[in-house]
Amino acid sequence: MSKEGIHNWWGIAWVEKIERLAQPDRFLDGERYARTGCVQSTVFDGKTLSARVLVPKEPSCIVHIVIEPFSTDQWNQLMLEIRDPSRLATALAAGDLPFEISTAFSKANLRFMPERYVDLRLECGCPDWLKPCCHMVAVWLKFARDFDRDPFLVFELRGLKREDLLALLENRAPSVASERVPEEELPDTAVTAHPEALPSDPAAFWSAPPLPDTQQDSAERPILDEDVFERLRDWPKLESQFSQVYDAVYELATRTRR
Repeated sequence: MSKEGIHNWWGIAWVEKIERLAQPDRFLDGERYARTGCVQSTVFDGKTLSARVLVPKEPSCIVHIVIEPFSTDQWNQLMLEIRDPSRLATALAAGDLPFEISTAFSKANLRFMPERYVDLRLECGCPDWLKPCCHMVAVWLKFARDFDRDPFLVFELRGLKREDLLALLENRAPSVASERVPEEELPDTAVTAHPEALPSDPAAFWSAPPLPDTQQDSAERPILDEDVFERLRDWPKLESQFSQVYDAVYELATRTRR
């Protein structure tokens, strides 16, 4: 019965989580209770999943299951990781949940489904000290069909109601105007170009006057910023090359000024 009547991937994930969390014998007993109608008066109030489990010849048990809700900051982080909020809102309204949402949960460092016992608050009136007990498993599996039919419950179980989720998705949906690339503004009047004539020798276009010989003892040489070379102290060759270039440029500028 565990996956009987379950058609969607998030519904299957719901069943598989309790199967992994529960001991095998307790899971089998809970599956049998859910299949034979022992789970009664199931109620979900948007925060807590509650039900009465009535097993023949045993005292009835009241079960409460609460999944740890996300904070406002966690929900906002999840919204930032959703690639297309408007598409998700449309899918949810149609009863579907794109599988990419699980990736968004992972990127936001959130658990799409409870992975450990500490992610849940489980209460049952039975004497079984090991949780989840068979009664909790039965309630969890009984709720699986409702969970499978309504993808909004994925978020509601974590504390986000349907209308609040849709409001967040609407606010996150990007507008067309914000994504439009501004067009380059052109001048109203044409600008006349004055190209320079090319040299008669094509090779001269790529040439430059030779650099003069450096004079290391030039008295007019300004003091270099030694902090630059201090930061480059691991590369002594660069310091020497920079000094030679600096000397050559300074000498060229000095001769031109004369």
